Amino acid sequence: MSNLANYSIMKTLPTEKFFKPSIIFLSTFMIMIWLTSFSLVNLMHVYAVEVYSKNDAPFGSPLDVWMSKWWIWWVPTTVEEATPKPDGCLINSTNQMVMLMDTAVKDPPRQVCKISSSQGIMVPNWGAFMEASTPEFKNYTYEQLSNAARELADLGAVTSLVKVDGVPASRLDVVSSMSSGKLDYKINSMENVTELYSKGFNITIPEDTHFPDQNIGTWRSGAHGWWTFLKPLPPGEHTISYNVGVTGTGPNDHASEITYLLKVE
Repeated sequence: MSNLANYSIMKTLPTEKFFKPSIIFLSTFMIMIWLTSFSLVNLMHVYAVEVYSKNDAPFGSPLDVWMSKWWIWWVPTTVEEATPKPDGCLINSTNQMVMLMDTAVKDPPRQVCKISSSQGIMVPNWGAFMEASTPEFKNYTYEQLSNAARELADLGAVTSLVKVDGVPASRLDVVSSMSSGKLDYKINSMENVTELYSKGFNITIPEDTHFPDQNIGTWRSGAHGWWTFLKPLPPGEHTISYNVGVTGTGPNDHASEITYLLKVE
């Protein structure tokens, strides 16, 4: 709005000389406002993405318990259930938490799911579980099983990036190996990623599990992994993409890229 004190001066100025600079000024001013608003909107969008930290207990359960629940869901799924379909919805949705598929799945098609704005979201960066069905692990404690998952399966150079609506939300870059019976572990980056060891859980493996070479039955189990736990997203459409690259393990090297379009209501 024009300042009233300048109104009389405006009337006395020649029209041509007055309006041309004003139009330039006004255009510049509007562009500055638009750029500022655009930046603020993007900043608000970035900072709207929050994660749970290691000491949090979302919906009353510590993060390691949620990890155990994820394995209890994922391992028994059948080949049909664990095979992503184009624009299908491969998730496990509880009242409190949405569990996304394992990064061990190789480059699945995009998934499209409806979730609630009150649900947290579990994103598995990389992990493994170990159960006590074989003689060498039969007498292992839950803690020993979790350590075995770490020291036998979660080795090599592991990198992972999680994005929400194209904006990085977490990043993982670690390298580990076993040397003389001890874990040699280097953390290059672990931003908004939580490393977890389970306190132990029992898992039932059915005949039609999608996991190969498993012993059927209910077994004491342990797990280790790196996870990103997202707090509930606001209503609207959101894209979550996450990847993993594992090298230095020989034939077990792996890479995958996963994308979900989440319609949050």
